[in-house]
Amino acid sequence: MKVGGNADFIVYPKNAEEVSMLISFLNKENIRYYILGNGSNVMFSDEGFKGVIIKSEKLNDIKKDGNKIYFGAGVSMTKAAKTAVENSLSGIEYCYGIPGNIGGGLYMNAGAYGGEISSSLVSVDCVDENGEIKTISAKDCDYGYRHSVFMSRRLFILGGLFQFEYGNKAELKRFCEEIMQKRISKQPLDMPSAGSSFKRPSGYFAAALIDECGLKGKTIGGAQVSEKHAGFIVNKGDATCKDITALADYVENEVYKKTGIKIEKEMIIVE
Repeated sequence: MKVGGNADFIVYPKNAEEVSMLISFLNKENIRYYILGNGSNVMFSDEGFKGVIIKSEKLNDIKKDGNKIYFGAGVSMTKAAKTAVENSLSGIEYCYGIPGNIGGGLYMNAGAYGGEISSSLVSVDCVDENGEIKTISAKDCDYGYRHSVFMSRRLFILGGLFQFEYGNKAELKRFCEEIMQKRISKQPLDMPSAGSSFKRPSGYFAAALIDECGLKGKTIGGAQVSEKHAGFIVNKGDATCKDITALADYVENEVYKKTGIKIEKEMIIVE
């Protein structure tokens, strides 16, 4: 989104042991911290963040064993999809083009085009609130639509082990190319955004509801409901976090007022 103020500190741990030491220290000293992946669907307030940002981008190991691949939290979802496809493995190709990393994908159970990242997941490695390194099986991650156990507990995701099905490499590549073309043709990729701004309400599509309410192009400050795709709020160039939040709230209220259907923000706003 290209908005938000400064953070006091930002750190880039390179392995599980550094994460463990860091989390233990911050909790012991009662220092506020926030775990950040690629930040593609996260916005920080205009006042910034008082505390420490822990960025997972250097946790980027990729380990392959037959049809199993371990991806570190800092591996981009596009790179993960490419790696699997190059090895004729199917089960994560729908993540191709999602502008986030594996850690964030596992946190929110990211997905697109009928697939979710949790579907081929075996287990997640993480660091708990006490700095202990743990492995949680996929069935214990409480996955649902844009939901996981990581949203209710302060667990630092280190990476995930996946088990894929073997597939046809040419067909998988073609699928990746097709969904990328769909993204380019339908989404405002030329403007700063947090991706899809609203979760899909049960039985409906958020973008269709927003469009039906005549909100395409609605602007507050420098924030705008995209004229290309109503499910996206974009930064026209001079938006603030306050503008984007105000517009998202306005859209939610208008859709509810006119349709009786509640839509929720998918982007994460950190105060």
